[in-house]
Amino acid sequence: MRRKTIDIDAYLAKRRQIAVTWSIEDVQEIRPDLTEEQCWEVLQQARQEHAAAIGINWSVLECHAEMLFGFAPDTDDGEEEQP
Repeated sequence: MRRKTIDIDAYLAKRRQIAVTWSIEDVQEIRPDLTEEQCWEVLQQARQEHAAAIGINWSVLECHAEMLFGFAPDTDDGEEEQP
């Protein structure tokens, strides 16, 4: 069975809507210690707790990761890098 491909940007444009997406890879940029499943949990939590006045950004993702899985382990140079 052939799956139908959806152009989400075109679909939203017809409805005069936009969407910004975040991925597991984005979460791994700030928390490389987390598994893909844990990163997915972070994204799900961020969506569930979304506050329109704040949005979803690097700090929000990091906060949810910390709430769910604790602080990131120390890096070799003692400093966390953010994208």
